[in-house]
Amino acid sequence: MIDSSGLRRIVVEDLWRLRFVGDPQVSPDGSRVAFVVTETDVEHNAYRSAIWVADTDDPGSARQFTNPAGKDRAHRDRSPRWSPDGQRLAFVSNREGEDRIWCIDGGGGEAVSLGDFEGSASGLTWSPSGDRLAFSAMPAADSDCDKDEHPADVWVTRKLRHKFNGRGFLDDDRNLNIWVMDVDTGEATRLTDAGADDHSPAWSADGSAVLFTSDRRPELEMYYVQDLYEVPAEGGEARRLTEGQGPVSVPRMSPTGDVIAFFGHEHGDSSTANTEMCLMSPEGTDWTSLTSGFDRNVGNSVGADARFDAGEAAPGWCSWGLVFSLTDGGCSSLYRVDREGNHSAIGGFPPVITSYSVNTEGEPVLAAVGADHDTPGDLWVLSPGGDPVQFTDFNAELFAEIELSIPERVTFAGAEDWEIEGWLMKPVGFEEGKKYPLVLEIHGGPAGTSGNAFFHEYQMLAAAGYGVLFSNPRGSTGYGQRHAEGVIGDWGGGDYRDLMGGVDFACEQDWVDPERLGVTGGSYGGYMTNWIVSQTDRFAAAVTYRSISNLYTKYGCSDIGFYSNRRGMGGAELWEEEDFIMSRSPIRYAPDVVTPTLIVHSEEDYRCPMEQAEQWYVALKRLGVDCEFVRYQGENHELSRSGKPYNRRDRLNRALAWFDRYLGT
Repeated sequence: MIDSSGLRRIVVEDLWRLRFVGDPQVSPDGSRVAFVVTETDVEHNAYRSAIWVADTDDPGSARQFTNPAGKDRAHRDRSPRWSPDGQRLAFVSNREGEDRIWCIDGGGGEAVSLGDFEGSASGLTWSPSGDRLAFSAMPAADSDCDKDEHPADVWVTRKLRHKFNGRGFLDDDRNLNIWVMDVDTGEATRLTDAGADDHSPAWSADGSAVLFTSDRRPELEMYYVQDLYEVPAEGGEARRLTEGQGPVSVPRMSPTGDVIAFFGHEHGDSSTANTEMCLMSPEGTDWTSLTSGFDRNVGNSVGADARFDAGEAAPGWCSWGLVFSLTDGGCSSLYRVDREGNHSAIGGFPPVITSYSVNTEGEPVLAAVGADHDTPGDLWVLSPGGDPVQFTDFNAELFAEIELSIPERVTFAGAEDWEIEGWLMKPVGFEEGKKYPLVLEIHGGPAGTSGNAFFHEYQMLAAAGYGVLFSNPRGSTGYGQRHAEGVIGDWGGGDYRDLMGGVDFACEQDWVDPERLGVTGGSYGGYMTNWIVSQTDRFAAAVTYRSISNLYTKYGCSDIGFYSNRRGMGGAELWEEEDFIMSRSPIRYAPDVVTPTLIVHSEEDYRCPMEQAEQWYVALKRLGVDCEFVRYQGENHELSRSGKPYNRRDRLNRALAWFDRYLGT
């Protein structure tokens, strides 16, 4: 539909035209920045990506640096990492089939494969001397492990953690390990093999050891508290540097080797404690938080459905001290802090920073991917003595064609008169005096965050004639620890009243039709969708994605249910507080549901397993509620964000059709 301005409304297929910028990496001398550009490969129903490079003194210099194009399938180059001298760029690519580590000259040319190691490497990092690469990867399966001519089709586990969303059922004998590869020979040596997943390798300043994080202690299988470890780069016994005070992640040794920076906290197995910017001695002593006074969460938790290759947000050492991002309400901003804790915000960037990096040599050059309500993110660069400058605008042509609905920030009273932040979107083509249906969108988590990021799904609803309301009820990250803790042991309580406070506020607007309300959300947002329609008949239609209907059974069938949901219920245990757990499960109140409900779920979702959707569908169907059940094969919990393009289109079209049927735009 074209309006008088000559602009059209966004459609589902525009998702396929979006190009996504991610994982910027500044060269050691600050002269260049490498980054990843991802786009949809419609022909192969997949995604392709290439590495681009820009000169940091020239905003118009961005150029494609690798070309993984192929006719047989979509190829992806990712995780670019500069060598210490800036003369080479290592990256991971599946251009010849399985993921391998490749290297290309810093001036360009043909990339070469570094050996025949096959595995999806993550955390790729160069040694200080530039002759080795450390990474985390799973060893190849042993095809000769069973000589039986007709082996049984069987899988056996002896671990509590035996499956994981996106990975499937876990092999007790194959975990993510830390590896070191000789760049000249391509020979890869495994440094760790302790029966646990090892993540985020980082070199010591002298290259003699590799730091990493792991949750190794058997008694911690019931929890999730990663410790910091160090292993000799030549092999040997790993040494634990922390004692389970709280989860740690992304360690980075200072250039001088006298201190380790990392993200973490000392509040044990807590999902609501603020992640902090921390320091520790190489001996594992003197844990110090540099951000404990912020009462905000380090890192970016602002969600979006249009983002790829966000990179590994980590402490960035430079002459300022450290650079990190911080979630504050609906924004994630960049900060700098010195070793004494003196900090300041780095202004001039878009409101949501999804990834960033800074050089370690000379004056800091800071590159970041910044997003807003009207763009999924582009490359910005801050050079010495200047202000942040936008270097790319990959979606300019698309956005020049379409009219967007720009969300308006609102605040309203939630439970206990807490002030809740939200955003209200008017339909595209809004006309004064008309009444419009409204859809309440609920984020996942519950520790996720809604905010100033581009959401294709929200824009699509607005283009179809719907108002859209999204907000950050208690449980959301970005408003301090008290706000985040407000949902613990109270799912369906204060959070429900917060959301309904937003609906009440929206219905006071003269353009919202209170008789045509829809509700939708995924994961925890799917739980809240199910909960809401079991508690009120205010909504005329619901679409519940990857949802939760029975918290009692989710304890035992989710990959993280036995510790994450137990934690979310305030530590309630199945055999001791069955009635309480069921009292917060939508399935108990299924007889009260009258709202027509579309149930959308993925077959390989291990986070919120299919049985959750099956229970909800069977219950509603038996009770005579108008409902449909949509199941996507070959997809997992990430369908809405990184599922196959045609499945994502189908999902959005079905949701639109459902709301159109019952809300009638």
